[in-house]
Amino acid sequence: MSEYRLDDGVAHLSLDDGKVNAVGTATLSSLNEQLDQAEKEGATAIVLSGREGVFCAGFNLAEIRDPDGAMALRRQFIDLVLRIFESDKPVVIACSGHAMGAGAGLLVAADRRVGLDGAFKLGFNEASVGVTISQATVELARYRMPMPWFESIISGTTFPPQQAVPAGLLDEVVQDKEALLSEAFRIARELGAVAPAVFKAMKHVARGAVAEHVRRERALL
Repeated sequence: MSEYRLDDGVAHLSLDDGKVNAVGTATLSSLNEQLDQAEKEGATAIVLSGREGVFCAGFNLAEIRDPDGAMALRRQFIDLVLRIFESDKPVVIACSGHAMGAGAGLLVAADRRVGLDGAFKLGFNEASVGVTISQATVELARYRMPMPWFESIISGTTFPPQQAVPAGLLDEVVQDKEALLSEAFRIARELGAVAPAVFKAMKHVARGAVAEHVRRERALL
């Protein structure tokens, strides 16, 4: 589901299920285990990337449409994005292609997001495929996405990479895949150089209230 390596102090988590990187319980378990490993190995920062042409195309539809498993999957996903959102270590996403639904949820949780230019779609597309979005995820999106782009959640509208920057889903766009990881690692090392205690304290000041709001909404699921 995902691969892990430590590269000069930066943990690299690479999503690759051989298909479209749909998020299911197995993917979430794998990512959490690798985040645990990064902490144990003393990584200074984390880079999360996807497979060529797709970062994450959303939830595993078989699981999200199963009444018995959908709510558990939503809770597990919110727990993961909260972990990323509040992480003591900088988390940088190298978005290698499509990022929809759960993929967009990961984007709004990270510290920085670098995207690859191309004919890709990014955004919360749930409404367009007949699936609702949790209030907890909406609150994370609200933290990142300004108006009028925030209300794209209502229609399920997605954006190409260049438009995803003003929409709040990406911070910058690069033109080729070689530059994508290079830039993501550069940013990760730059953020990782901030004194850990200062980074942790400032992140709590900036995001603590939002995280508590998301946690309350998660408890209602």
